[in-house]
Amino acid sequence: NFTEYAEIPYYIKATSMTFCIVIMCLGVIGNVMVPIVILKTKDMRNSTNIFLVNLSIADLMVLLVCTPTVLVEVNSKPETWVLGKELCLAVPFVELTVAHASVLTILAISFERYYAICEPLRAGYVCTKTRATLICALAWFFAALFTSPILGIAEHTEDWGDDGAHWRCLTPARSSWQISFFLMVIIFLYFLPLIILIVLYSVIAKNLITAASKVVMNKTVDPYNTRARKQVILMLGTVVLCFFICLMPYRILILWIIVTPSEWTESMNPETWYSILYFSRIMLYINSAINPILYNLMSSKFRIGFCKVCICYKKVAVRNQSVENRTTGSTTSSSLTRTTNSLKKLFHRGSLDKTDT
Repeated sequence: NFTEYAEIPYYIKATSMTFCIVIMCLGVIGNVMVPIVILKTKDMRNSTNIFLVNLSIADLMVLLVCTPTVLVEVNSKPETWVLGKELCLAVPFVELTVAHASVLTILAISFERYYAICEPLRAGYVCTKTRATLICALAWFFAALFTSPILGIAEHTEDWGDDGAHWRCLTPARSSWQISFFLMVIIFLYFLPLIILIVLYSVIAKNLITAASKVVMNKTVDPYNTRARKQVILMLGTVVLCFFICLMPYRILILWIIVTPSEWTESMNPETWYSILYFSRIMLYINSAINPILYNLMSSKFRIGFCKVCICYKKVAVRNQSVENRTTGSTTSSSLTRTTNSLKKLFHRGSLDKTDT
């Protein structure tokens, strides 16, 4: 296989490293801010935003566990794994579990919005914060359960080359059960949810269009409420669209590797292979950093919440500085007062001594 010998081209290394560092920094800051904003803003503590916090946790796991491994890989020898057996099993497991948990969470958000907009009478007992928290926990449980076969597929193997022994981390699709696993993941946790969400958001959009026409005809219908619902759906629809677009290159790459003969991959130009591979992985990680940006661009509540949190921290920093300055000033003033009093006492004592003499 060419990947056992060919070096990764420098421009692919440099581009991958730059993107990974930028994605990791922006993504970590943004995804840490999302739960803080929701917790600090009282009217944002609802079932929809509980799901968004769950997405942020999933994205943080990708950014903190998976993205750094790319930085290590591009700076190692080709097809060499230097992070040990434990991480060889953990990284693909986390990567897939997080993707599956995100898909299930996005499905939950979309069904929750469907009930809120299309069946408002049922939404009162279906769309609760307790239920949302339970669904998030179940999403993680089933995501880990669906992904668990990868622990039996991932291989940490020792290879010998001209420069001696080196370790490789592989997730092969040789046997029929391995191929079946990857195909089921792609079909049931990518294409099927995509079809369900297209149908679901089409129904929601139709309902909102009908509601908008009622606003025009009936003055008693609250136009602000309809506008707010549209904004939320537009934001969530964009999040869903970006999620599937970002995951598409990697899923198609896996599908292509499975269905095509291995000779095709082996005969491919190394530069082309590495370009496709790292583009697919970077797109996967962009998905983990993009959601907080979308929330700010498309939701006025999130924008206001982000600004309030930033201003609040700024005020706290200024207040702490002010207190520190006052404390320093008070300490200096006290020191000067004590020094002056001491000098006065000394001068007074000196005067008494002279009188006695």
